[in-house]
Amino acid sequence: MIAAAAPVELTQGSDPVYAKRLAGEGNKEISAFYNQDISDKLTPKTRQILEEYSQIPTARVIRHIHEVRDKAWAIRAYPCIGSGIYLDPILPKQPSYPTVLSRLINEDAVLLEVGSFLGSDLRSVVADGAPSSNLIATDVVSFWDIGYEMFQDKDRFKCRFYQADLMDPNGALQKFQHSIDIIHISKVLHQWSFDRQVEACEHLVGLSREGTMIVGDQMGGETAHELIPYPDLPGLWMHDENSWREMWEIISKKTDTQWDTQTTVRTIAEMEWDPKDYTYLREDRIVLMFTMTRTK
Repeated sequence: MIAAAAPVELTQGSDPVYAKRLAGEGNKEISAFYNQDISDKLTPKTRQILEEYSQIPTARVIRHIHEVRDKAWAIRAYPCIGSGIYLDPILPKQPSYPTVLSRLINEDAVLLEVGSFLGSDLRSVVADGAPSSNLIATDVVSFWDIGYEMFQDKDRFKCRFYQADLMDPNGALQKFQHSIDIIHISKVLHQWSFDRQVEACEHLVGLSREGTMIVGDQMGGETAHELIPYPDLPGLWMHDENSWREMWEIISKKTDTQWDTQTTVRTIAEMEWDPKDYTYLREDRIVLMFTMTRTK
């Protein structure tokens, strides 16, 4: 583990310092999360998209994903970039995915993804028949041009991208207040403390209206706990199903809204992920998948 730095005071912002620390501040030699070879993360679904949707020759796919990954790493070193786990889109694995896809195709619903990175999940949605013009993507750092390079679709992928901070009350996402039908947020909320997650979810509620679905996932534990990767940085709250529901009871009261809560717990093995990519978490680590539907 990298030596502790001076205490850091985190203020407004959605780009956690601890993640950069975990990734070795961009130094490939000391980062446990930079895998030289990420080809084992390439799922059949993503390979199919790259070969059929992106028209990348089969013989060049492996070189292509490594070239793109290194360009993304140079913009912002981050554990999920170095390990290549973004090559396994998670939205199609959600129990509520058939409903999400149906609403996008049949109801002209608008989907906003928070923390889009290269937009791998959104390309999966489009490959399954959803119109890209109904998609909105946002991230605190822009990898969007590299996403076009990854999928070779700048001329036809009509998703709108906004470089914006979810936690900024005056940011670009304010234009979408009370107008989004589906929000996808994957591997974002677990970067913060319990209180910061409440604050983040209040911002998500602000984007919603009655009937809105908030679909996502995050790392958690069989028992809810605070994880402290570095003693000089704020702790991260790892939910179990009960603490997730308790948090949303707080959020519902603070926002005067009501939500139907559906959760699913999966192990790392059930997700078919590599345990070595999650060694900074406790042994009881789980993946908490959730679908929140606004009923009031």
